[in-house]
Amino acid sequence: MTDALPSPVKAQPRLPIEVCERVIVKVYDGRYAFVLTSLATLSNCALVCRAWRPRAQRVLFKYVLLRDKDALYGFADLLDASPELGTYMHTLQLRGYLHVPYSPAVLFLTALRGKLTNLVELYIYDFDDDEKAASPLPEGEKELPYLPIHRYVPSLLTSISHIRKLEISDVSFPSFGDFARFLNALSNLTTLYCYRISWAVLGLDPICMVTRSSSNSRKMFLPNLEKLICFDMDERGRQRLLSVLGPSLHMLWIKFPDGSPAVQMRPRRVAPSLALNLRSFPCLDILGCRIAPFPRPDRTLESLRDTLVSWMASSDDVVGDVSPSQRYLHLRPCARGDFQRKEFVELLRTIGPVVEAALCRRETAEGDLQDQTSGDTGDRPETNPCRAALLVQNLGDRLEWDGWWRTAVAECFPTLWRWKRLYVFPMHAYFPTEEWHDHGLTPQDYADRAARNGGSPPPP
Repeated sequence: MTDALPSPVKAQPRLPIEVCERVIVKVYDGRYAFVLTSLATLSNCALVCRAWRPRAQRVLFKYVLLRDKDALYGFADLLDASPELGTYMHTLQLRGYLHVPYSPAVLFLTALRGKLTNLVELYIYDFDDDEKAASPLPEGEKELPYLPIHRYVPSLLTSISHIRKLEISDVSFPSFGDFARFLNALSNLTTLYCYRISWAVLGLDPICMVTRSSSNSRKMFLPNLEKLICFDMDERGRQRLLSVLGPSLHMLWIKFPDGSPAVQMRPRRVAPSLALNLRSFPCLDILGCRIAPFPRPDRTLESLRDTLVSWMASSDDVVGDVSPSQRYLHLRPCARGDFQRKEFVELLRTIGPVVEAALCRRETAEGDLQDQTSGDTGDRPETNPCRAALLVQNLGDRLEWDGWWRTAVAECFPTLWRWKRLYVFPMHAYFPTEEWHDHGLTPQDYADRAARNGGSPPPP
């Protein structure tokens, strides 16, 4: 009897570890609304098996989220025990109660000093109202009116002066000078995001802003800043900040009309003009405007016009001239839920003449019109009057609304549309879950409603 051959072991299909690692890397999502879920998923990935742990751990420690002083000191102890984990850290987010005596936004500078050598991005977010309701402070504890900054904070910030990006939201400083000194210590910033920043006292211009020198870039305030996003900030403080920035600024995002800061300043004064002077930014090739409902249309339109005119005037600087093909104005709704679709289109129709008057050369358009009326056009080609392009984005709508949006927006900006300098993105959305106030309607519903009212139907 012949010996029976051993039956071959059935091989189980297995994915290469490299494929698993690529999936693990894609789990991470640093957006504010998704970062908590992605970090929890990465923590679970690190516990699956030994093969997954190195990659999951590296991604997990790339973005570190600390909510309170206990988490802060616990993380500091972990880095003391395993210093190599600190080299993984690329982004640090402090997200919790910041206006308390034991604020992690102040304590981290001493607890983690010397351990953030590879830090690139810093996010400082105070809890919003919903988060505070879900996680209230212990009984008997109250929030302070502003961040408990002490006089040594600017010198401690020099330990992370190498970071490139700072996002700070819903934070109140003791004074505008404290805010300015906080930024001045981070001289290598290229991106700055300020949302609902306030201060108890405006005060005089701080020394770090007054002594800046335009002839020496090393002495300028934030000499490397390229991108500034500034929403719902006191107008006088925003004007001060812009007035000391240099020609390195390439992108600016603002809001019309801008809201009030989180905390009202003392003393209260008459609000200044909302217009911004952008003449000192010859290299500013992208200007973004988030559009909110206009409670005072005349004043808001005037400030928008003056801001755009100053932006176009900045291109007259021979040294920093940016060609029309490189300049872009971005318009998008601040919050789609604040509008019905037709309401936002009507708002665009209102600001359309203001935008085109600023972005298009008036003398060129008038000259072409005179030639057409006199019949003396000859073979001379028309001159493109557009000095910048316009992008209308973050409309976040369904595919069936694509044609309606393109036609409706084109009617609001006819000159830019004619010269193919208008770009409309009906389905583009930063936050896909955000919906228009009349989200459930269809273009046919709009047409039927217009027919019942005896008016002309909206654009197809």
